[in-house]
Amino acid sequence: MTLKSEFCLNQAINFQPLTVEANALVKDVITLLSQNRASCALIVENRKLIGIFTERDVVRLTSDLIDFAEDTIDTVMSKQLISITASQISDIFTILNLMRSHRIRHLPVLNELHQLIGIVTPKTIRKVFKPADMLRFRLISELMETQVIKASPTTNILDIALLMATKKISCVVITEDNTEDKNYPIGIITEVDIVRLRARGFNFSSTQAKEVMSTPLKPVQETESLWLAHQKMEQENIRRLVVIDYQGKLSGIITQTSLLRILDPIEMQALIKILQQTVDEQSLQLQQQNQKLKKEIKERKLFESALSSSENNYRCIAEKLEIANQQLQELANYDGLTGLVNRRYFDSYLQQEWKHSLRAQTSLSLIMCDVDCFKKYNDTYGHQAGDKCLQKVAHALKETVKRPSDLAARYGGEEFVILLPSTPLEGAITVAKRISSKVESLDIPHIDSDVSNCVTVSLGVASHIPSFNNSPETLIATADKMLYKAKSAGRNTVSA
Repeated sequence: MTLKSEFCLNQAINFQPLTVEANALVKDVITLLSQNRASCALIVENRKLIGIFTERDVVRLTSDLIDFAEDTIDTVMSKQLISITASQISDIFTILNLMRSHRIRHLPVLNELHQLIGIVTPKTIRKVFKPADMLRFRLISELMETQVIKASPTTNILDIALLMATKKISCVVITEDNTEDKNYPIGIITEVDIVRLRARGFNFSSTQAKEVMSTPLKPVQETESLWLAHQKMEQENIRRLVVIDYQGKLSGIITQTSLLRILDPIEMQALIKILQQTVDEQSLQLQQQNQKLKKEIKERKLFESALSSSENNYRCIAEKLEIANQQLQELANYDGLTGLVNRRYFDSYLQQEWKHSLRAQTSLSLIMCDVDCFKKYNDTYGHQAGDKCLQKVAHALKETVKRPSDLAARYGGEEFVILLPSTPLEGAITVAKRISSKVESLDIPHIDSDVSNCVTVSLGVASHIPSFNNSPETLIATADKMLYKAKSAGRNTVSA
């Protein structure tokens, strides 16, 4: 793990969580949760974690009308703990996968002696991952929760706590009860509010929602970006926002957990790997070349007056600059792992060949190739073996696609594309079958594959004669559709 990734992961851990001893009174723990604005308390004994008590537990106990005035926390805490040791954390996606699979919002982090180090929550994860561009181009309506539990302003807090406990939700939206459709939000009550009210000794049966709800609301519209929602949560230090439509009616709820859904592990892992390799390599190469060239230019200038061949020296520097620029261009166009050209270069080449085929009215064929059950391969053999597998598949593509005008590229993750100019559908199918046979002949073991004992590929083939009624995107969409058909047919096959 790099120093940079270790620093980021440390940021995702709260190293000073709220901790209490097993003999602490429940009422005192609830007061501490309220005072510290903490979403949970960790119960420790000799530095070892023995339980957890969350806001949701407070709501559950309240709804069950349990009187715990003199009870100790060890009698009501959750003992079925999901935790992770620091050595198990390879990257942020390890944490995300664990929290998602167990549907938890609190993940304690332990050392090798199983002693408590800290805790990870959606709030701490958001501090590490702030993918501004992805959030800016996604709308709130895409990720918001539309099934919102509502209550009227006159509902008592005990009933609201019961709603939260039975529905296993973290908030109830309060809507107007003097309008026909009763769908205009005026306030919200959350688990945090239940903890606060319990700590202050409120009578839940006689207190109405309108007396204690958070109001006025700070809603967002469903047509606004996730980035705006993210910023608003940061500014207001809140975990959820009410979403309204253009008429001000309730549309849904957007939460911290909702924002984390955008961090799809597979998609993000592939994206980060490609971007990091490209950016880091380009930056390093550029720095080295610039430093070297600056040094040479400085030396030349110091002796400029004494050199009769200054013109030749500067020409030499210019040639080196041109070579350096060419090298940087190559770095920008090639995938660092497989040696194939990358998605960026492929997109440019596709546009070029589309125009050429449009003028010549010749067939342009595209093969989309996907490694079957690759996630299972990574899970079984590890990511380093996964990288080597992709390298071998890429080499097989290079050996199969040999015409100067043909192009094989890494499209993303375990997906590859092969562009075949001046090739009809029948010829493209023949090439696809050769690729399938070539990869299978590599005999790369894959014991968890659904289709074979070795690594195989599924291929979708499409061919168009370009016209003004279609586009390069049409060709990609057709090939992608055929790839989906090949996968649906059981994988390890060619579909056209």
